[in-house]
Amino acid sequence: MKKITLSMVVIFGLVACSSSNDETISVARDGQPANEVVEYVWHSKGENYNEDNFALVVDKWNDLIDAQDYNMNGANILTPHVEVEGYDFIWVMLWPSMDARNAAWDDWMTNVDSEWQDAIKGIMSFNLNNVFAFKPTVMRNASVPNQTNSFENEFNFCNFNEGFGSSDLELFQEEFSNFLDKTEERDGPDGFWYVMMDPLFEGTAEAPLNDYLWLSLWTDMEEKITGYENYASSELPAKADKFSTCRRVSFSGKAIR
Repeated sequence: MKKITLSMVVIFGLVACSSSNDETISVARDGQPANEVVEYVWHSKGENYNEDNFALVVDKWNDLIDAQDYNMNGANILTPHVEVEGYDFIWVMLWPSMDARNAAWDDWMTNVDSEWQDAIKGIMSFNLNNVFAFKPTVMRNASVPNQTNSFENEFNFCNFNEGFGSSDLELFQEEFSNFLDKTEERDGPDGFWYVMMDPLFEGTAEAPLNDYLWLSLWTDMEEKITGYENYASSELPAKADKFSTCRRVSFSGKAIR
């Protein structure tokens, strides 16, 4: 059987982690069972790509997953808000363990991949070198669970500035938590939550890993804009910029499973 190797290429506008529905959101927070692995597969659109054809392949994919009875928690599609080099959208899969992930990939490549390639031909394509997996750790739960199948999320790919390190990040997270508590007391609960992402792959000299990856999630764009307005009015942006330098990549997301 062919096993997919988690390899690293130049990361530009990478990935996302998200919960595919209300039940999965709760599962991811409570850890019963947790999304121990979140996997991102970069995809490019083909000449026959359109919303109708894409909906058909999503249905086909779900049918194949059901038929094989894989141990999977959910799946999402992430679309970047700006055009990026290397992909058009990202197919996200949520797994309860790396063993579950590996077993599914082994079976897929042996028994399903040929049928899948025929189904997506001309509509979309992917390169198995652009498959990335992370272990998520939820740092803040949303006060109001997302009741829709859409969401907004944003990755912060960050490196520590000279003289700073993980202890500074931990201190900032404490202050950020206090800020969120006070904002919630003033404005009421909302759907914001965030996750720290640990890569399950190695970096390379050409594409070293960031010091940390911070993923923020909101229910919708309106909630995100309001959250950033509140954040910008505090002292936190200056404190964050002091200890690390980050690159933001934003996506809209939609649950497909």
